[in-house]
Amino acid sequence: MLPTAPLSLQLAAALPGLDPANRLDMQIAAGFNPTTIPKMYFGGGGLANISMMLSMMVGTFVLDDLPQLEFQMEQAATSITRNLWPRLGWLATLRMQPLLNYSLIARLVLDLRALGIDPFSVTAFPSSTLSPNFRFALTPPHLKMAGFVASLPRLMTLSESLNIPPLGETGAVSALQNRLSGLASLSPPSLLIPMPLLTKLALVLESLATINMAFGDGFSPSTLGRVRLMLSLWSKFGIPIPLPALALSQKLDLLPSLEDIQLGESVAPSLGAAFAGLNFSPPKLAIAPFLNIVLALHGSLQFAIDMEPFDMCSMCPCS
Repeated sequence: MLPTAPLSLQLAAALPGLDPANRLDMQIAAGFNPTTIPKMYFGGGGLANISMMLSMMVGTFVLDDLPQLEFQMEQAATSITRNLWPRLGWLATLRMQPLLNYSLIARLVLDLRALGIDPFSVTAFPSSTLSPNFRFALTPPHLKMAGFVASLPRLMTLSESLNIPPLGETGAVSALQNRLSGLASLSPPSLLIPMPLLTKLALVLESLATINMAFGDGFSPSTLGRVRLMLSLWSKFGIPIPLPALALSQKLDLLPSLEDIQLGESVAPSLGAAFAGLNFSPPKLAIAPFLNIVLALHGSLQFAIDMEPFDMCSMCPCS
């Protein structure tokens, strides 16, 4: 078991984002005026979340053909039960906290290398000339509106994901309602494995992938020894930056990009006009938890096994 990542290591990786020239909260505060956004209602964040999920499913599932979608979900469920779980289910028995801790250390190492810093060879905390101002620049209402506006571009992808006319065109909202109602009528396939265990498996695989990227054979005695020595070294470094800087960095990591906000500002008028006068509320999709699990597993499984994760043809003895 490794010790937790020293605060010095976490702060060093956060330095670029804390530079006033790069502070995303300051850029949003200066470049985004929520009072210029027209008042609108079209399902709130629920529709944006559905849009994001469905857009990420394109290429894995057919969303405009309900019978085909049901077949694909059944195929994925069967592959998980017969193929993936027998091979990798044991990973869900691993203790999560030590693994997540190691994954965080690996992520910090990757971030520092991207900055040109080798965390294994430094002898002191990286030099910095940061401003002493570590107060978050956005008020709660400003922050909430920024997140909402940044979600608007996702709605524009719905027309492509669901094969309907672009939002803003005549009949587009009615087509959207019909398509979502059809998706809401579907039930997820039965899974013998509890969803929480599959969620844990996805987290384990993601953590292992990060550790592999940072260290290669991350669990060999020699690698673990090097990592322990590196953590011990960093724990002895003096920290010339106040610790509130780390709390600020964590808030900055959750902010949407300024580009997404600006794009959301540009599409807000057309979206507002498309939904004007409509009491639109997106339906609840019973298949959403299953699709989210598939989404979480898909990329990590391609790293873990040398095959398409939900391709039952690869299990055929004739292949």
